[in-house]
Amino acid sequence: MKNILIYFTILFLFIVSCKGQDKDVKINDNQKAEIYSAKCQNEYSTGEKVSTRNKNWSLRKKDIDEIMKLSSEITENERHFSYPVTPCNIDVKNYSYKGKKYNMQINGGSYLSLFDGQKIIILGCDLPNCKKYFLRPKENMNEEEDSSLFQNNSNKSTATKNYKIDLNQNNIQDVLLVEKKDTGYTLKAQIDNQIIFNKTFECDFIEIETNTKNNQKFNLILEYADQYQKTFRKIVFPVFYKNNDLFIEKVFIATLGTNAKTGNEEWVNKEIIEKYLLKNIDVDSLILKS
Repeated sequence: MKNILIYFTILFLFIVSCKGQDKDVKINDNQKAEIYSAKCQNEYSTGEKVSTRNKNWSLRKKDIDEIMKLSSEITENERHFSYPVTPCNIDVKNYSYKGKKYNMQINGGSYLSLFDGQKIIILGCDLPNCKKYFLRPKENMNEEEDSSLFQNNSNKSTATKNYKIDLNQNNIQDVLLVEKKDTGYTLKAQIDNQIIFNKTFECDFIEIETNTKNNQKFNLILEYADQYQKTFRKIVFPVFYKNNDLFIEKVFIATLGTNAKTGNEEWVNKEIIEKYLLKNIDVDSLILKS
C-alpha cells in the first residue's frame, strides 16, 4: 500500500511538471510571435481618410528586426523632403540598437525614430524589400532606381536622365534633363521644347525629386563624397517656378561631422532662408555660410 502511494505521488508530480514546461514553451512562442499594432489618427494632412488597411497595419518582432537591417540613418531634411508622413505609427519600447535601449516609433511612411531620452535617431527604409512592411514607400523610390545611373558610375563620362514634370501647369509635359559631365552634372529645364534653364553643378552625385509634399516643383539634391565614396555633405534646394524662372526660397545643408563630446559621427543641419534665382546660385558661398 505504501509503495502504491509513493507511485501515485511521483506520477502526479511528473504530470504537473510536464504541464508547467508546456506553459513555458507557449510563453516563449508568444514572445517570438509578438505583434505590434498601429495607432492611427482619423486622416492624413491632405484630408485623406485612414483606410481599414491603415488601421490594420501591424508588424511582428521579426519584421521589425528585418526593417532595421534594411534601414540606414537619415537626416531630418531627408525625412522631410523624401518620406511621406502617415497618421499611423507603431510604438515599440526598449528596442536594442547598437548596444543601447531605445523607444522606437515606426511611421507607415517608411521611416522610424529612435529616442533614448536625450537624442533622436531617424532611419529610412528605402530599399525595394522595404515596401512590404510599410503603408507607403519613400516618395522617390521609383525614380531612385533610374537615377542610380548617376551614382558610382565612373566608367561612363556621359549619362543623361530625363524627368517629366509640369512646370507652368498648362497640361503640356515639361522636362528636366540631367547630364553627367567630367566636372559634375548639368541640369536643364525645358518648357515647350525651349530650354529655360542650363547650369552645371560641381558635385559627386545628384538627385531630382519630382514627387514633393509642398508647393515646390521639384527638389534638387547635390551630394559630395570622400575618396571612399562615402557621402559627407548633402544640399537640398526646394525649387519653385514663376515667370519663366526657377528660384529657391531656402536651402538645407547637412554635413557629416564628429561630435567633440562623444566622438561619434553625426549630421549637422543648417537651414539658410534667402531667395535666389537658381541660375545665380553660388554653391561654394552657401557651403561657407553653413
